[in-house]
Amino acid sequence: MKLNISTIRSAKPKAKPYKLSDGKGLFLLVNKNGSKWWRFSYRFNNKQKTLSMGVFPDTGLAEARRKVDQARQLIADGKDPAEKRKEAKAKKMGADAFETIARKWINTQSNEWSESHTKSVIVSLEQNIFPQIGHEPIKDITPLRLITVLRQIESRGSLEMLKKVRQRCNAIFVYAKIHGLIESNPAEGLSQVLQSHKPKNYNSINIKELPELITAINSYPLEPTTKAGLQVALYTFQRTNEIRGAQWHEFDLDTGLWTIPAERMKMKREHIVPLSKQVIKVLKDLYPITGHYPFVFASSHKPQTQPFSENAMLYALYRMGFHGRMTVHGFRHLASTTLNELGYDGRHIEKQLSHEDKNAVRGAYNKAEYLPARNKMMQEWADFVDNAHTGKVIPINSKAN
Repeated sequence: MKLNISTIRSAKPKAKPYKLSDGKGLFLLVNKNGSKWWRFSYRFNNKQKTLSMGVFPDTGLAEARRKVDQARQLIADGKDPAEKRKEAKAKKMGADAFETIARKWINTQSNEWSESHTKSVIVSLEQNIFPQIGHEPIKDITPLRLITVLRQIESRGSLEMLKKVRQRCNAIFVYAKIHGLIESNPAEGLSQVLQSHKPKNYNSINIKELPELITAINSYPLEPTTKAGLQVALYTFQRTNEIRGAQWHEFDLDTGLWTIPAERMKMKREHIVPLSKQVIKVLKDLYPITGHYPFVFASSHKPQTQPFSENAMLYALYRMGFHGRMTVHGFRHLASTTLNELGYDGRHIEKQLSHEDKNAVRGAYNKAEYLPARNKMMQEWADFVDNAHTGKVIPINSKAN
């Protein structure tokens, strides 16, 4: 049913933002604070996208519909309306505007970033920096001007975002300086006058609590995919997104190797994960359930097209009584700490965690580095975990071979 002015004006805010649809992808987003934003939802190159169409009442219903008709025509012509808007904005701003230079820097760096990280960088700048100084010539931005903008993030208490945005601004100004667009970097040294972010400590149990965790995973009534995901996380200590996005074609159960493609890795580098006998069994047991779908940990609602939710494993830990005690990221901390204490080679552990040395002097990236040693380490870790289930968590004083 199409909207009318009366319906729009009478729409009241609720506890959560909600949508009022007008058809053809146009909807009105009513926010908790009462503001009303026009949005256009569309698909382009098999990706779902949303484009702002203005704020009511500054942009009326008729104007919002006219903008949607224009956007739909662009899509029919094979053009992405979001990209066309960015191009028009860049032309209007000028070639030396901060946002123009920033987007050139992003295009250069995106070859080394995952798609999700690239999107995160763009969003952080679009929300925190571009509205303030995006239109200003980059050579005119002074340290005082930049710090005034960054102070707004600081005042919200968003110190982690402040650190990320400050570092990204610094990289943009370095890029501009290298290309002769500025003589000095106004972001240099700003960390000394801004509040610092204290890294978040992910909750993780200690090794003595491992038997309790394993018992809970094995005995608690969970979806088969969720239980298998937790077991794989425990045995391989890979990241949540690497596990939930796993597809069957990435696994070679005969050789016991899981090859995670570069586009799914945080550092955009292919990563090889040795599989213990225990992991292979978990996957073989799961295959009759999800083997006919692309995703190993397929969603129960849309198994043909998507994996389980990003919080499926975390919420399972909560339900099992580990809220505030353990996270999926905590598996990585638990394994890293334990293996280091057991005397395993730190290089092998870091490689398994996909913590790569960024120092190019050390040579080309080697996805199979330390693979024989890591094969041995991962099987011994899986055996250690299984022994823990029987209550045999005993510190080993001698160095691991």
